[in-house]
Amino acid sequence: MQQPSLASSDLPVIIIGSGMAGYTLARELRKLSQQPIVMVCQDSGASYAKPTLSNAFAQGKMAEAIANADATKMAETLGLTIYNFYHVSHLDVETQTITIHPVLAADKQQVLAYRDLVLATGASPSSLPNLIIDQKTVFAVNHLDDYIAFQQAIKQLIAQKAGLVRVAIIGAGLIGCEFANDLMSQSQTAAHGLKVAVFDKAAVPLALQLPTSAGKMLQSALSEAGVDFYLNAVIEQIHTRASAQTASISAHPVIEIGYCIDDQPNCYEADIVLVATGLVANTRLAEAANITTANHSSATVLSHLPRTAQQGICVDNHLQTSAPHVYAIGDCANVMGSYMPYVMPLMNQAKALAKTLADPTAPPTSVGYPAMPVAIKTPSLPLVVLPVSGQYPDAQITWQTHPTADGMVMTAHPIHDPASLLGFVLVGKEAGKQRLSLAKQVADWLN
Repeated sequence: MQQPSLASSDLPVIIIGSGMAGYTLARELRKLSQQPIVMVCQDSGASYAKPTLSNAFAQGKMAEAIANADATKMAETLGLTIYNFYHVSHLDVETQTITIHPVLAADKQQVLAYRDLVLATGASPSSLPNLIIDQKTVFAVNHLDDYIAFQQAIKQLIAQKAGLVRVAIIGAGLIGCEFANDLMSQSQTAAHGLKVAVFDKAAVPLALQLPTSAGKMLQSALSEAGVDFYLNAVIEQIHTRASAQTASISAHPVIEIGYCIDDQPNCYEADIVLVATGLVANTRLAEAANITTANHSSATVLSHLPRTAQQGICVDNHLQTSAPHVYAIGDCANVMGSYMPYVMPLMNQAKALAKTLADPTAPPTSVGYPAMPVAIKTPSLPLVVLPVSGQYPDAQITWQTHPTADGMVMTAHPIHDPASLLGFVLVGKEAGKQRLSLAKQVADWLN
């Protein structure tokens, strides 16, 4: 087994993960320093923007068009050493080393020493109990490889079926609604269309992000586009059975979705299922190294940060974990008690951490969060959401609604101070034009 032998001053910054967080940090750090940077990732290491995956179908994008550059190009451009298709089997925070091996050769281990380590391990799709995401008939799309498999399966079904290809999406959250809208846009231009059905236990789409009235408007807009909604639905089981197609046609299994609405059992038949029930932060490596995670801590949300799910690797305002010289950013990180797997928090984290890593002799740089609206990619009804800070429970918030030509502006205010703006929901293109001006009126989340 290869052992680390470099002097401490020569040790690299090691980044685990080649997603948006990992590459954004590498870019920002390279702007400031010629510090050696090593990246380790289990995939090909291609650079791409993950948010584009949920609206790539409508644009007719193939996987090659989504990826900006392969690992070789990224290594040359940023001066990185990239171990792609490598698995990190162990992190030792005492010796400041990681143990890695090729994904397909567990016996070929080597040890890498680091000056500083950054966990940019991202998040994985959550699923339903006893449901296997096989990426053949049941899919989850959280990675370029997932998108490739899903896209190929859709195209194959369109080529094989004489009628509509039935796509069932489990989850009416952000990703589920974006995919539903995107697939229906694809259906309008395809020779054979798609029939899209969305299932969720909530009463309206995007129930965690939108007030009920805005959720109903989104449901109406997507329904007009051709999406069928099955809301207040509890999924009981999902299983496949052999197709009754004749031998002259390539058989494809039928997926039966058993669900209940108001305790009434029902069954929906689909050709393909997309699971979009949320994300689970990848914390396995951190937990094995006894680094604190929100899953096993009493982390609480600071009053000025939005209320979020309590998961991820706990970091302070310097992105430092509970272990010395180990940091976390992106979809795996819980910053000061708030978990926000979105692009703008990631960008702010990378810029701050790059400054800290560029000069380890200087005081660390704190990450700052202005109020950061989230744009939801549903062209049938464009939406922008700015979550309310956790300082205010729902009972202390009042919403004001102002209609626009194609939607409405919904603003959140403290009951006892209606002049102060806490957050907003912008529905429609006209309302969306107020995004920047309204965001400037909301206090910074973290500074």
